[in-house]
Amino acid sequence: MKRIPTGKNDSSSGNEESQSERVSLAGCLLAARVDVDNPMFSKGVCLIVEHTEKGTVGIMLNRPLAIDPTPVWKTLFQGEVSKANDCVGHFNFGGPENGPIVAIHNDSQLADGGNSQGVYVSAQAESLQKLATTAPEHLRWFIGHAEWGKSELEQEIVDGKWYVVPAIPQIVFAEESQMWPTAIRFEANSVISTFPGVDHFPSNPSMN
Repeated sequence: MKRIPTGKNDSSSGNEESQSERVSLAGCLLAARVDVDNPMFSKGVCLIVEHTEKGTVGIMLNRPLAIDPTPVWKTLFQGEVSKANDCVGHFNFGGPENGPIVAIHNDSQLADGGNSQGVYVSAQAESLQKLATTAPEHLRWFIGHAEWGKSELEQEIVDGKWYVVPAIPQIVFAEESQMWPTAIRFEANSVISTFPGVDHFPSNPSMN
């Protein structure tokens, strides 16, 4: 994944590749606005793993699945039950589109992609098997993903359906029930901190 550029060190060369890099949202988070009522995305947090001219792919982070993970582990380990039985962790619903099992974690040695904030993504079987058996400190499992067609996500952002926030570990690895409120607080803090004389937005509004 690529981290969204901050603008501080962006090149001003003007070529197409640089322009593409500057607008890439891969490696960032989407946090649904309060008034989004689509059950798929309401109070949702989504990690963007691919963002190109052709479209966008993301993984919903805060949709736990109430399923028995054992069959999935057996598939991953090709029926080696002893290894599957050692696996710990639940699965999350990454989105309605079918795809490989995906792990989001903090082990850079087993990353197939990631950002500079310590958030990594893996989908290769070998990486997933090692993650399942080594169990790094932060490890989440996902089935499925979300997709947007060409310019669809950009239009939704313009229409006010999403906040775009950095994919930092404090949000990505928060408890699922706390992920969206944490992302919204981060966004509010970022906005409020731009006001003259304001350094931060307290987690408890009564402290204002």
